[in-house]
Amino acid sequence: GQNNNMMNNNMMNGQGNNQYPGQNNNMMQQQGQMQGQGQMQGQQQQGQSNTMQGGQMNMAQGDTTQYNSQSQGAAIADPGMQGGAMQGQQTMQTDPSSMQQQSAPDLSNPVAPDQQQAPPIPETPLASFQAVPEPAVPQQQFDPVAPAVVETPPVIESPLVVETPLAVETPLAVETPPEPAAPDMTAVAPAAPVDPNDSLPDLNNFKDSWEPWDPSDVPVFFHIPKAGGSTIKDVMGTCHRFIMASEAGVTDGHIDDTEVAVVYPRVGVPGASLSPFVNIDATTIAGIERAVKMGFAESGIGDSVVTPFIYQSNDLFTPLAKGRLFTVFRHPIERAISLFYYLQVADWEPTYDPALKDWTLDQYATSDKIENNWLTRQLSNQLGGELTDEHLNIAMEAIRRKFLVGLMSKMEETMTRLERFFRWSYHVNPKNQEICRSDLLSGGSNSNSKNKKGDKPKEGDVVWDLLAAQNNFDLQLYGYIEALFDQQEQFVQDVPVDQRNVGATCCKCDPATFPPEGFE
Repeated sequence: GQNNNMMNNNMMNGQGNNQYPGQNNNMMQQQGQMQGQGQMQGQQQQGQSNTMQGGQMNMAQGDTTQYNSQSQGAAIADPGMQGGAMQGQQTMQTDPSSMQQQSAPDLSNPVAPDQQQAPPIPETPLASFQAVPEPAVPQQQFDPVAPAVVETPPVIESPLVVETPLAVETPLAVETPPEPAAPDMTAVAPAAPVDPNDSLPDLNNFKDSWEPWDPSDVPVFFHIPKAGGSTIKDVMGTCHRFIMASEAGVTDGHIDDTEVAVVYPRVGVPGASLSPFVNIDATTIAGIERAVKMGFAESGIGDSVVTPFIYQSNDLFTPLAKGRLFTVFRHPIERAISLFYYLQVADWEPTYDPALKDWTLDQYATSDKIENNWLTRQLSNQLGGELTDEHLNIAMEAIRRKFLVGLMSKMEETMTRLERFFRWSYHVNPKNQEICRSDLLSGGSNSNSKNKKGDKPKEGDVVWDLLAAQNNFDLQLYGYIEALFDQQEQFVQDVPVDQRNVGATCCKCDPATFPPEGFE
């Protein structure tokens, strides 16, 4: 038999241990480095002991080498070993049938009982390295100086694909922090989306009149001069003791406050208990702008707002904190007459003109001081210029959709409806509060009845016609309001008429009582 001692090259961190039939192969381990693909062929001759020792094999560039059995199982003209590494450990095998037919010694027992025949080389690795051609490769000695074999399988360079931690470098795409900054559009978030079919987009922060009442809604009183507005304000503030947002809230130095708060300015009757107010003033454009900057809507402070500017006051609220408009209307001719007599004596008003003190109503009706369709202009937001039927229609739509309407000619019924709709009830001293309410509704506030001279003009009189000419649109609007007042009774039909006494408590009584849910 042959005794072939082969020292094993440790290639690509792998170690081979091969046993051939009938041969005792002792393979010694040796460190080696193989680059690229090369072939190592050793001559094997009959009856000789071939030993491979100590040779450090430098293969051509590359990290892996393949064992090739030259057509796998076929006869090889010049039997030898073609070296390589296939991902870790690889078994080297020489099949006796692959050797040329030479006069080999007769081996009666080619495989010793204690020896195991090495398993054949699996076909799958060979299949995966298809870069090795099927035909027999011409045998040539490896030249260490020779350049890399062109046939180096590109699969070897595929580790570059594994190196595609370029995908990991894609955090550069995540580096695009414009995305967090993009919510610049959140600055627009408070604005409600504009409905192209909405005929009143500039009043979209006020709820429609038929929407159910919610305790978070803020009642907004549209104050019309000389139409009973002062009486309504006094009933809410003095009798119901509501926290009002009106011009009184910025008196006593509170105009300089920088945060929305409840204040108790020293106004009203000396010695009387001070009334609570919100320290904003919605009765002027500058006051509304200040309130918006202070965040009035978000503060949730205040029981009611008083303003003569409904379109500008829309900015006081947001889609999440809406207002509810209500007011008291008066016949336009009656209002014009009352305003004239008021202006004759109101020397506390900034617009006071002493010359009016000696004027007649006829002079006033033909002067440039008389108002022209004040209500239609306010509700259509057409404060100057010519009015048309289109402006009248806008004003009617604003009243129909946005207002709970009241009539000065029906003041008691109006106040009762407001209390029923907004669920107002007494919580200070119900008995005294009822007396306060009754006195104000019967006598009125800010009345100038003592200043009226002569009889009021009647429809058909010259003065009446002069005043009517300046209020032609307002007269049509008022006729619509009177019909709407009757229709809106349905909004409160399920609420008790005596709502102000429902659930009433008395914090000033002895013993004091309070609402079970507390005060908001």
